[in-house]
Amino acid sequence: MPLTAEQTGHASLIVREGGETILEIRDLKLCAARFRPGGRSLVDEHVGLPLYWEQYANHQDPERNAGAQGTLRVTSRAADSLGVECVGKNRSGSVVSTYALTVRRDPARPAYVVDVQAAMRVTEESAWHVTPNPSHGEVEFCNFWPAGAFDAREGTPVLYDGCYVIRAGGITRIPHHHLESSDKHRIELRPGDALAWLLEEENPVVTILSGDVVSAGVCAYMWDAHLAYAVCHDGLDRWLTAGTEFRAGFRISSLSREEARAIAAEAVETPSFESEQTPVISLPLATFDRTLATAKEDPADLWPWETEVSSGDAAAVRFVRDATEGVDDRASVRIDAARPCRALWKATAIGPAFRQGPLAEASYRLVAWIKTRLETGHASIGLRIHRTGAPDLFDPARYDLYASPQTVAGRSDWTRVEVVTPPITPAPDRMHILLQLDGAGICWFDHVELTSLP
Repeated sequence: MPLTAEQTGHASLIVREGGETILEIRDLKLCAARFRPGGRSLVDEHVGLPLYWEQYANHQDPERNAGAQGTLRVTSRAADSLGVECVGKNRSGSVVSTYALTVRRDPARPAYVVDVQAAMRVTEESAWHVTPNPSHGEVEFCNFWPAGAFDAREGTPVLYDGCYVIRAGGITRIPHHHLESSDKHRIELRPGDALAWLLEEENPVVTILSGDVVSAGVCAYMWDAHLAYAVCHDGLDRWLTAGTEFRAGFRISSLSREEARAIAAEAVETPSFESEQTPVISLPLATFDRTLATAKEDPADLWPWETEVSSGDAAAVRFVRDATEGVDDRASVRIDAARPCRALWKATAIGPAFRQGPLAEASYRLVAWIKTRLETGHASIGLRIHRTGAPDLFDPARYDLYASPQTVAGRSDWTRVEVVTPPITPAPDRMHILLQLDGAGICWFDHVELTSLP
């Protein structure tokens, strides 16, 4: 039975075999893609895989992605394959993206394969501003979100025990946890290398077919993987000049459970030293006594504290889980800054997006204890809140910020600090706890408690 295509919009279509939907393209995003007859979708239906080039950073900015002005057309039809071309631009038209898809039956078994050849060009009239990213490549051609790798609904099982990096020289496993660890960063892939999510009844694989060395990265939360080219090698912003071109080829296919087991049996796991040092978020009271390595729960159900240096020299800052100092025990988190900076421990995985119950329409109180040995500046705490339905969900700089009116400076013993928000309406859907140093020296934070007020 031949594969058929029904175009449902300028940049949308459905591919079927008989009465069964094989895949959909919705506004230049691959969705609901199945890779065996009667199988489940292996591509997240709500997120989709963009069939256009974009930047890893600020990808929702219409100037940073080429998903606008989208069109598609069927380019070929055969008994066992179908060709589709997807074309998009960024808002100004300075970047033109073309994706040529071939949807075909696998000749060796009852399965489907999607081959993609992606190309982009900066037009003669303009240039493209690229922001550096230290963990992933900047110019992205594939953002793959495997269906079931994450589900925001509390209590819903997540799929896959990890992401497997398959290379000619060996196979490594990245465990399913939510830590921003080094094994998820700057994964070099060459033609023939692949990423696979295992070990379920059916398992997705993304294989590099052609192009230069790919700098892949896996999301800290294990939600998705980013395949891109690194262009900001000096860590500085770069303008891609007129005439710049990129090309990449990749394949999306699937493995059975038996095939996946054979691959997993050969895999080795790169030790993640970060798991020993990273405390996990425990609310309503965080005492920093548990790390990702010592907690008893499934790592897929734990969320880590993160760190950030937003100004100053990051090389002069150390973030430490201190196992010798605490308010009433021997556990806290510490910031050491040799030079003035703004540095913070932060808990950003709070809210229904992170498999937790809904947050209430209420005022919120954040309490923490702070100890300092500061040469300059002060330490403080804050709450950063995004309200349900508000814009800029992926831009924390535009969240509502509530900073503690009290700060701690100089040499101080443990001091209680709090911040209370006004009633938050509509209810928050994301909330961040900030433990912040503005200055130089050493400060500790402990007994961080978040509560809603009636």
